[in-house]
Amino acid sequence: MSFWSSQTLSSRLPSLIEPFNDDQIQSASYELCLGEEVYISALPDTPPKERKKITLSEKETVPIPPGQFAFLITSEKVKIPNNALAFISIKFKFKSKGLINVSGLHVDPGYSGKLIFAVYNAGPLHLHIARGEKVFSIWYADLDKDDEKPRQKKGYDLIPTDLMNTPDSVASLPSLVKRLDDLEKKVENYSIKQTLVLTITIGVLLAFAKPIVDIFIQPLLNMIKSSLVTY
Repeated sequence: MSFWSSQTLSSRLPSLIEPFNDDQIQSASYELCLGEEVYISALPDTPPKERKKITLSEKETVPIPPGQFAFLITSEKVKIPNNALAFISIKFKFKSKGLINVSGLHVDPGYSGKLIFAVYNAGPLHLHIARGEKVFSIWYADLDKDDEKPRQKKGYDLIPTDLMNTPDSVASLPSLVKRLDDLEKKVENYSIKQTLVLTITIGVLLAFAKPIVDIFIQPLLNMIKSSLVTY
């Protein structure tokens, strides 16, 4: 397997990447830009109908909150020949701010379409990215021969809705924080209820204790006191 040089990329990518810009070839890789759609993971109690993609206008920015997952789609459509394989990554500029690629690291022979990156903001701050910004990199490498089982399934044009309708309960730290807060409130409410029950129980016992003392205990004490005085 040999990776394509910048010269090879310049000669071959015009027929493999759309739209193609020769200025986006950097150090034997091609820079891919953020497309018009972004989906940021929702909290677990968000109704499916409210799990919506964000459609960006040209150069519009979107913040990815800390601890949240997101799906990002490229603006370019890429093609991978049957005798090649591609590798993908997020540019260091965004990695250094905490953005992690948690999706696959390669593109299959025969793939044709836009690429979707599943990312996670592991940083402490909102990470802002803009439509058209160079966020990803792709490298092409030759296989020793045409692959006999290239990808046949149609590639992506948009972020599919099934990614948005799946539960996000394990998709973010905010969802875990919310669950911990809910659990803390339940424990607090349980403690308050227990305290009230105990207080009422003690009050009832004390209310019944005085008549019992007056009827049974006090005569016994008086008898013992009387006997002691006689003695």
